[in-house]
Amino acid sequence: MDFLTAAQTILEDEGQPLHFKEITKRALMTGLIAPSGMTPEATMGSRLYVDTKKDDSRFERVGRGQFGLKRRAQQHDIARRVEEINDSTRHALRKRLHEIPADRFEALIGELLIAVGFSESSVQVTNFSNDGGIDVRGVLNAGDVTAVNAAVQVKRWKRNVQTNVVRELRGSLTTHEQGIIITTSDYSTGAKAEANAVGKAPISLVNGTELIELLVKHSIGINKEPHTVVTLDEEWWSEANGNSPAVLGLEAVVEEEVQVTNPVRIPSFPLLVRAINAPDVLGLMLNLQGQMEFNNTRYDSPSAAGKDASGWKSCNGWRYWQYQDPESKEWWLINELRA
Repeated sequence: MDFLTAAQTILEDEGQPLHFKEITKRALMTGLIAPSGMTPEATMGSRLYVDTKKDDSRFERVGRGQFGLKRRAQQHDIARRVEEINDSTRHALRKRLHEIPADRFEALIGELLIAVGFSESSVQVTNFSNDGGIDVRGVLNAGDVTAVNAAVQVKRWKRNVQTNVVRELRGSLTTHEQGIIITTSDYSTGAKAEANAVGKAPISLVNGTELIELLVKHSIGINKEPHTVVTLDEEWWSEANGNSPAVLGLEAVVEEEVQVTNPVRIPSFPLLVRAINAPDVLGLMLNLQGQMEFNNTRYDSPSAAGKDASGWKSCNGWRYWQYQDPESKEWWLINELRA
């Protein structure tokens, strides 16, 4: 289990915020995590802190080193309201499909087919029937791997599509042509069975609900409107009340947990370095003055590199990075090079 999932499990069981050290302790005791690194507490704190910066984070900072799950009631209310609006829009969209003129419906279907992968130059409307249907032929590009000739029938119906429609489309297919039926309604049980009948060319079926979702996915006939939700910045208020920000608590963990003995010599540069809280985060220390290279970017100090690597607001880079001794292969804090 990863650190964040373990933290969520612990916080759900507790029902209230906890310090990241306590979260780590419980996760280790219950076997939710089994880290191979030296500083699981620092790793947990770092992962939680960085995650809270994301819009979709499950966590929030509530004090120095304290993390909790976001208030579910507020999230639930917002999500419910958004879903209500989206459901209303989908219902209105389905109604509009039956109300627009035939030529506009034809244009909408053409736009959708191009959006799902049909070659624009190949889409041809071969017939607009009296029953509210459209016959379209074109070339469908399947994942930029192959091109498939396809015959599409679109039924703007309120009643279910029956078995005979599936059979008629199959009978009209040319060699190596794929059949697709799109309807604003649904399909009878017999039509679904006929579309997948063994030994016959399969016919793909798209019902009204799936049609609406395709229009929404490709933003055809709808707008997607982002909105900002304002919430309290608990870290700011924690600082305003005289508490240190959570990141200082993380740095304290790094400083108090890692005790090293001075190396007997200074190796030659550049040196391979790693983040103390995330051993898979690697970089180079270029000289004794602390110039660093991380993620193909050069930094004038270990702290600047550490800030970008950790995502923290501030970072004591001399205590964040470890270097590997080229001979012993042991890892030391780069701060020991200044001793």
